[in-house]
Amino acid sequence: MELDFLHGDIYSLYRKLYPAAIMSMLTATVASLADIVILSMLLGSDMISAVSVCMPIYLLLNALTLLISGGAATVYAFFIGKDDFVESNRYFSVALTVTLLIGASLTVWGILKTRSIVLFLGANQAIVGITQEYASVLMWFLIPMMIYGLLLFFVRYDGDPNRVIVATLTCAGMNIILDLLFVGPLQWGPRGAALATCLAYTSGVLVQLSHFLSQKNTLRYTLSACTLGRIWRSLKAGFPLSIAQFGMATTTAVFNIVIMSLGGEILVAVYAVVTQVSMIALAFYEGVAQAGQPILSASHGGGRLDRMREVLNLGFRYEVVVTVLCMLICLIGAPLIARAFSISEEPMLGYMLYAIRVFALAIPFTGINVLILYFFQAREELLCSTLISLLHSSVFMILGLFITVNVLGKKGIWWTWLLAEASALVISALLLKYALTRDERKENLC
Repeated sequence: MELDFLHGDIYSLYRKLYPAAIMSMLTATVASLADIVILSMLLGSDMISAVSVCMPIYLLLNALTLLISGGAATVYAFFIGKDDFVESNRYFSVALTVTLLIGASLTVWGILKTRSIVLFLGANQAIVGITQEYASVLMWFLIPMMIYGLLLFFVRYDGDPNRVIVATLTCAGMNIILDLLFVGPLQWGPRGAALATCLAYTSGVLVQLSHFLSQKNTLRYTLSACTLGRIWRSLKAGFPLSIAQFGMATTTAVFNIVIMSLGGEILVAVYAVVTQVSMIALAFYEGVAQAGQPILSASHGGGRLDRMREVLNLGFRYEVVVTVLCMLICLIGAPLIARAFSISEEPMLGYMLYAIRVFALAIPFTGINVLILYFFQAREELLCSTLISLLHSSVFMILGLFITVNVLGKKGIWWTWLLAEASALVISALLLKYALTRDERKENLC
């Protein structure tokens, strides 16, 4: 393989992997962000609420991608560390087969139950029509969107991160261009915005498929590789990452329902923007973590505990830079963010500025939690990684929402991130300290 995850220089590997990882994580965020910004300018603020209600659909697809493909890619890298390239390749086959089967099932269900789904996700009578229009198009493209996520992992791990960057740039660019075309001159409304997103993902898939025609490609599909044992190991490895996304989807749905009861469409629109900001920050953090993931997994397979610590320390240094940038953007650039979403009138503007600046306080805690989560996930330590994933993505968020709202009223909504991430960090830091101490004992015994 072109990238030597077990013996190559860690700094050099990070520099090659980080741009592709960050672009991979930003794709879904940019897609929904473009929809929200363009639709808010051309169709009004109700469309912000509609896209926000559909956000759990994107999160669900991301969750399934991480469960199936993220887990399989982790085991793939583990066997790379053991120099067993035949076995590692079988996990690509597992990921592709399971993705196609689950994607087909969800497509049929989604097409038949679109209205029920958007009502369940919190759409009220004021926005249920436009929300259903938007979601009805998404349901036809679930398989391409999941395949896109699968290829982001395996093309990158197969030594072709630059192609991933091209694919993500193509996807983002196509989404913006088609949004402006379909919603603007063609006036296709919510359906046009959703179609633009789906066609953008499809274009990204086509770019990545060209990897299989290149000399770098070592991926081969074998149906016989899809045994129950390999499927179970893949799903088990991906479970902690997917739980975070499932948790975010659940949390978003709960927030939409609670916020709708507190303040209607205005607060839901503000929440949609804060969610977009949080997802962008999270994408940068997960980009750092995912850049180190194949190195961590290969080092785990090769028994290199010292190398795993080096990767973790380098990840923390990257996280510091990301944290400073994200906090400055939120604290200083809050008015520009509001303006980008065409929000300029009270009371929405006041809610928006307050919400973004309060959210900024949670950013440092989020970054550390994400990095520790990926550290345990790459080692296939299911209990620790799942616990951190559940706590920071959903359990503490939902509990925190009810606590802060009861104490502070509507303003309490925006303090939930800080309370949840800080509480989760206490647990994740203790687990990390225990793991590192255990590693040192193992090395001393050897």
